[in-house]
Amino acid sequence: MDVTANKVVGRRIRKLREAAGLSQAELGRRVGRSQSEIAKIEMGERRLPYVESFLFAEALDAGWDVLAQEVVAGLREAGLDPCDPRSFT
Repeated sequence: MDVTANKVVGRRIRKLREAAGLSQAELGRRVGRSQSEIAKIEMGERRLPYVESFLFAEALDAGWDVLAQEVVAGLREAGLDPCDPRSFT
């Protein structure tokens, strides 16, 4: 996945985490990851696999549809077309 897309996903995860009042450590505990892994996801240094996104949505007390809508909005704001695979090469 494109680095820009990774950063978009990370920013949206951070936004939802903060809205839920969770620390990176607490989110990490909920999804079985370390605080440093959460930080890397939020900075866009680590890709969030599709399957894991369901765990994150649950841990953030947000439906997966909410997470997906956040990410799609962020991708569009970044000038990426979420429906065009060429945006993520």
